[in-house]
Amino acid sequence: MIGILVGTIVIAAVIALYISAIRGAIAVTQETRVTQETRIAMDLIVNDVRRAGYAFPHPNRIDEDSDTGLPLNPFMSTDLNVDTHGGSCLMLSYDPTFGYPPDPSGMSRDLSDLTGIQYVFGYRLNGDTIQLLTNESPTTSTDSCPDRPWASLTDSNTTSVTKLAFEVETFCLNTTDETADCGTASSGDVLIEKRRVNITLEAEHAQNPATHVQLEESVAVRNDRVYAAE
Repeated sequence: MIGILVGTIVIAAVIALYISAIRGAIAVTQETRVTQETRIAMDLIVNDVRRAGYAFPHPNRIDEDSDTGLPLNPFMSTDLNVDTHGGSCLMLSYDPTFGYPPDPSGMSRDLSDLTGIQYVFGYRLNGDTIQLLTNESPTTSTDSCPDRPWASLTDSNTTSVTKLAFEVETFCLNTTDETADCGTASSGDVLIEKRRVNITLEAEHAQNPATHVQLEESVAVRNDRVYAAE
């Protein structure tokens, strides 16, 4: 009887240890899956933020303003600037293909004529899923978070994103008048705006809320916004 009792206790301890190991392995697998999905989504956002405002610097593609001498880069305009909406939607623009076509007659930069080409990109949190703006019915402005087709970057069946927050920080320098800041600039003053986007992403496994992942990035936009004050 004593031997049976001791054997039962040993078997119960082994089973409990096995169950604990299985649960630990499941938790590690779940956390790895969530980390992988959120890291991929974060890397895509970071890479796009760094490229915001880029236009292929070919002399036949970038003309100069006759009054200010500034390059006519359409991605520096106000309606194509890096912008956030509701804190959880980020919109930006750049030339992704090195193929921004010039108009030989007047160097037109009307993006609305470039049908089928995506120059405006967006990321948002929709429910518990991170989404990417698709190329269907391309938008030509970053002024809003458009009601257009979006594609999911994360799988809500495994990863539940609880927070996606964007904050844009700017620093502006008046290169024409050192005594004036950008807010008090005179018409025609050349301004340089440096931009930084702070991103916070939090997620958990859909079947295990205890599995929590938090990622934070502070990303500098490589292409400073150069424009003339109106």
